[in-house]
Amino acid sequence: MPVRYDLQPTCVNLHTHESHPVARRPRLNPSETDDDGHYRSRIRDRTRIAPRTRSVVKVREDVPEGSLRGTVVTAAGPSWIVSVGDDLFVCTLSGTVSSPHSETLVTVGDYVHIVPDTTSNALGDATATIVAVEERRTLLFRKAVGKARKGQVVVANVDRLCIVVAFVEPDYHRRLIDRYLIAADKGDLDPMIVLNKCELIPAEFRQDIVDDFQAYVDIGIPVHFVSAVTGEGLEELRLDLIGVSTLFSGPSGVGKSSLINVLTESRQRVGAVSRKYEKGRHTTTAALVIPLPNGGTVVDSPGIREFGMWELDLDELPWYFEEFAPFTPSCRFSPCTHTHEPGCAVKQAVEEGEIDPQRYDSYLQLREELTS
Repeated sequence: MPVRYDLQPTCVNLHTHESHPVARRPRLNPSETDDDGHYRSRIRDRTRIAPRTRSVVKVREDVPEGSLRGTVVTAAGPSWIVSVGDDLFVCTLSGTVSSPHSETLVTVGDYVHIVPDTTSNALGDATATIVAVEERRTLLFRKAVGKARKGQVVVANVDRLCIVVAFVEPDYHRRLIDRYLIAADKGDLDPMIVLNKCELIPAEFRQDIVDDFQAYVDIGIPVHFVSAVTGEGLEELRLDLIGVSTLFSGPSGVGKSSLINVLTESRQRVGAVSRKYEKGRHTTTAALVIPLPNGGTVVDSPGIREFGMWELDLDELPWYFEEFAPFTPSCRFSPCTHTHEPGCAVKQAVEEGEIDPQRYDSYLQLREELTS
């Protein structure tokens, strides 16, 4: 079984960049309730999301002897690049694959078993066949772009989700951050937020930006202010990445790849192989696993324009806004949607400044989407 790192999240003081450990937020079972019968917050141990795509590959139940265990580090056209120790293989799926994922057989980050071929391909790369895929311990899942009834696995088996946004070009949107936080929670990932391009923040506006992100620090989400240009905050970020696997994800243009290039120079070998199969494309078109010099890995992923939620139930939505939890037991009605009910303690907390109004607005927008 793959090792699950027991992370100790770090809260970063946005004024000084000093960091200190915070208690890990508990993962709770949906059956756990408080003394008043209300669901508790941070319900993480739910059934894994099941992608609903169709495959023509037959699923087998055994793993052939003599196969090699490796990690899918990126896609290469119709193939997958698998790392086995120091070796890279360009892989295709066999006619029968041992996999617990009958709908989405392979994704970046999967632990797979391969059978190497005896010869290289026309481009001189070692090739192999994927014959087995292991159970995924974590995943990031989203609604596929332009496909209302199809989900997309972004990556599997990472420990943390680093939500990368920028001060400008493009401007950050907190509602997008909130969507990422829900997806991280559903996929059992520990989230962190990185605000890049901080060298562009005017001095007179910096405190306003700090205050804007304080709502996340208050609920235990690590936040880093960084600049890939000046190096601001990168040492603290680098320390947070040691020994774990971290997916970098965010909108196009925020500088994910630039940050990763500063943090590590190890992307060149895998990237060189994958680009041969991408027909001249120069932007990130598939997630790419990159080892870090001091241990751990980062995953560079393509920029997004939107992040649609997948398999999110209306009734469970309040669970993902953990700042609601202390006030929910005081609501006059149970269950309470925290929208129109009289005597709603959550709405009162928003009015009194105890719950961040932008987080509450994100909640309302998601409710509207789920009911439309």
